[in-house]
Amino acid sequence: MDSKLEVAESKADLESKEEDKEVPKFYAFLPIIPLLIILMFSPLTGSSIKIGVVEAMFMSITLSMIIEGVRRRAFKSTLAELKIIFTAMGSQFANVITLIVAGEFFALGLTKIGVISALIDSTKSAGLGAQPMILVMTAIIVVSSILMGSGNAPFFAFAALAPAVAASVDLNPIVMLMPMQLSAGIARSVSPITAVIVAVSGISGVSPFEVVKRTAIPMLGGLIAVVITNMVLFG
Repeated sequence: MDSKLEVAESKADLESKEEDKEVPKFYAFLPIIPLLIILMFSPLTGSSIKIGVVEAMFMSITLSMIIEGVRRRAFKSTLAELKIIFTAMGSQFANVITLIVAGEFFALGLTKIGVISALIDSTKSAGLGAQPMILVMTAIIVVSSILMGSGNAPFFAFAALAPAVAASVDLNPIVMLMPMQLSAGIARSVSPITAVIVAVSGISGVSPFEVVKRTAIPMLGGLIAVVITNMVLFG
């Protein structure tokens, strides 16, 4: 994908922009502040204080603007630029919500016309062995996650079926459920209608299909690793 990108700017233009936007290198750590705040004030650390995503985002924005104001010694102009953040947020929320609603509508349509039910019924009557059945169930989860843009929806649809299918091939249900759950999350990252893909694409100003083309190869590697590991440990 990098080799296909068209570079419209000359080297001189890029160098001039880099000079204009030169900032301290520690600014690269500012975007991860919300994640650090959420992890610090979570049950993982035993904290009694609970901070959600929205609160963490606004706390990080405040901290970042204080740092920028001190660096530039111009708090008034720095605060004035806060409008840019809210304008961009409003614009992207409109795009993201529209695409999420379209993706959810598509997923609901697949469920209502019986696609998921047909896949479940055909899997139950396939009569395959243990390992082939795991591969079939994992493949169905992967395809459903890509089409529906969700990992939870197809997993919840098939998770209730897993014990019965596993019993039919004399297999521990956990051995079947583990690759199904992990593959659902992996395949979700390759769907162009997944909420996070849509959000990242909207913020970056690129097509969701360009993003999933980049994530497809590493996610395929992850999927293969999950399947092989499951077979080695529980085969």
